[in-house]
Amino acid sequence: MALEIRFFMSTEDERELLRRLEPLRLELWPVFTEAGFSAPLVTAQTELSAPACYLAAGDVIGYPIKRGKERGRWKIDEVASPVIYFLRSLPDEEGELRSGYFWAETEAAGDNARTGGKPVPFLRAVRELQDMIKARYRKSSPVRGMTYFVGPATARIGTPLREEGRKGEPVRVYR
Repeated sequence: MALEIRFFMSTEDERELLRRLEPLRLELWPVFTEAGFSAPLVTAQTELSAPACYLAAGDVIGYPIKRGKERGRWKIDEVASPVIYFLRSLPDEEGELRSGYFWAETEAAGDNARTGGKPVPFLRAVRELQDMIKARYRKSSPVRGMTYFVGPATARIGTPLREEGRKGEPVRVYR
């Protein structure tokens, strides 16, 4: 079963998130890597430059890309690896903040008796992330049946919020 948390997060909210995730000793992986890449640990001083990354809690499994512009690089297998995909919430050309999301596969594919399931540190990181978002973030008014979590700093700033995608709907903070 997969977990997906949609959110709006300013850079101040991102920094607070990384500070709270630091004790979990997660590794920060880019979407595409070179063979033999060594991932740094997530700290409060970590600078996020790419629009998307992975937060890993254990050994990751990857496969080489054989076609396209990323040919020869490696991509992480999201289902088999204990990773949380993190698509950042970034401003667009008009100054509106676009939504981002966390996605994690919390159950191993196949026979759990043989594979042993996902590692405990990964499940703890997912639960910790989910609890933190639900406790600290505000909810948005529903948009097409979806509710977004809005970071505290983002809600204070009052930046216009919009769903990710070409036809993203405007989003309002609830309460």
